[in-house]
Amino acid sequence: MSSSITLPNASSYHVPIMVEQILQHLHVSAHHTYLDATLGGGGHSEALLQHSSPDGKVIGLDRDPEAILEASTRLAPFGDRFQAVQSNYSAMRTVLDDLGIDFVDGLLLDAGVSSHQLDDADRGFSFRNSGPLDMRMGPDDNTPTLEQFLHTQDEESLAKILKEYGELKGSYRVAKAIISAFSAGKITNTGELSQVVVSAIQPGLMRRMNINPATLAFQALRIAINDELSHLREAVYSAVECVRPGGYIALMCFHSLEDRIVKQGFRHLANPCECPPGLPACVCHKQPRLEIVTRKPLKASDKECEANPRARSAVLRIAKVLPTT
Repeated sequence: MSSSITLPNASSYHVPIMVEQILQHLHVSAHHTYLDATLGGGGHSEALLQHSSPDGKVIGLDRDPEAILEASTRLAPFGDRFQAVQSNYSAMRTVLDDLGIDFVDGLLLDAGVSSHQLDDADRGFSFRNSGPLDMRMGPDDNTPTLEQFLHTQDEESLAKILKEYGELKGSYRVAKAIISAFSAGKITNTGELSQVVVSAIQPGLMRRMNINPATLAFQALRIAINDELSHLREAVYSAVECVRPGGYIALMCFHSLEDRIVKQGFRHLANPCECPPGLPACVCHKQPRLEIVTRKPLKASDKECEANPRARSAVLRIAKVLPTT
């Protein structure tokens, strides 16, 4: 992308990742409307507004009311070119229907948790800063707190969550330790939870791990509490119903479970035939809905990763919406 591109100002709330690649692959320009399905602090939306000047519009969605307030304040100078809606991205089609919008020209979804949510101890997302047993991305959408969630778990169900969503080795041992300590009233905040997780890992396994096991456990619990993967799966298929034919979808993920959902969803939507193998001709008459633009996911540059270490795990996939006949 041209060096003349102006990137959004940095914000302590959230640093947007791969802005240049997103602007380029969404083909952002004036007269168009874009949907930022994960508004966060508004960094990506600000870039979309800047580069669709003078009359491009952006609709921003977020399930977190704090993000809505932060982004609305940040983007107030753009006036009615920006509109924020508190909603889960899995409901994006319903949001557009409520706004009377048939299609947008491009769509961005950044499935990662925001820097603000990780750094704010009161949200309970980070093991580094002790906070309440919360972890809700949308405190107003009837999501259970971590404390409420743990009350519903036994050792086997929690071990399954830690293994599937956190890929945590020794998951049953960790789950047993968590349930025991929580039942005894010894886990009342995220700091205590982190200590229980780390202490449950056997020394030999700990020496072989290149990441703090609490990171994996907290990721797994956050995904389960907020039902993130189900919402993402639904959003992938909703996106093609929201973007006009010829428009582009950009989906950014931060771990393999998310990226697998996006990759498989894109492939299914791009596949022109679902007939059983061996048939002499196609009888399903399925129409492909997408053209996959990025066969391999895009990644942040070394320069961006150096400036923002959280960009290292980001992967970006792009698809073009095809017309239907």
